[in-house]
Amino acid sequence: MMRRRTVFALIGAAFALAACSGGSGQKQDSTLTTLFSSAKAVYDSWGQPAPQPVVVTRALLDQTPGQVMQAIPDRTGLQDFLRLIAQRRDDGPGVVEVWQSSDNIQFILRDGVLVGTKGLGPDMRSAQAGATLAGFDGQGGGGARLITLAGGNGSAQRVEFACDMTQMGRDTIQIVDQRVSTYRMQETCAYGGTTFTNEYWVETSSGRMRKSRQWVSPGFGYIAFERLKN
Repeated sequence: MMRRRTVFALIGAAFALAACSGGSGQKQDSTLTTLFSSAKAVYDSWGQPAPQPVVVTRALLDQTPGQVMQAIPDRTGLQDFLRLIAQRRDDGPGVVEVWQSSDNIQFILRDGVLVGTKGLGPDMRSAQAGATLAGFDGQGGGGARLITLAGGNGSAQRVEFACDMTQMGRDTIQIVDQRVSTYRMQETCAYGGTTFTNEYWVETSSGRMRKSRQWVSPGFGYIAFERLKN
């Protein structure tokens, strides 16, 4: 998804959604045809302008078991769908979730805050999220965030970013066919000449992260996440 296999990953995502969708007969064939056509358009457009994204509907999500996350890297603009493969609680705040892409890249999120990736190459090996999550109380805040970034030849660099959290106010966002009331937070972090700004949309009724745009590493840039189905 995230590297040379971006096109093939999207095809895999389409097949995965089709395979997971229930039903039989014409309804199932119609769903399969729609997704396959969308994926085939991506394949046929290799080297051409970016194709139209796969359209996700509520009916398709209802037929797809489990939780679903959409991911769109800034560097490609092409979507993929992530499935939840593990979750756990530890000594840190919140719940740690591991989401996997169609080409087996993993994203580790702590209550929606990115704290690690596996398989990208320029990975975020690990990251603290305490100061970020503390800022979700609506009061802003921030603090130091230790982030370990992958280097060349298996090396890693641990960097302490100074971060500020800003409350941006209430914001209603669209998730497929639902309008979701959220509060929006913005996190700005800096270390030397490296800066990044993350944005978070947290659902007011549940406290669950529904949408975000988060920085991964200097070599990868940003990725947008949208929680389509809880």
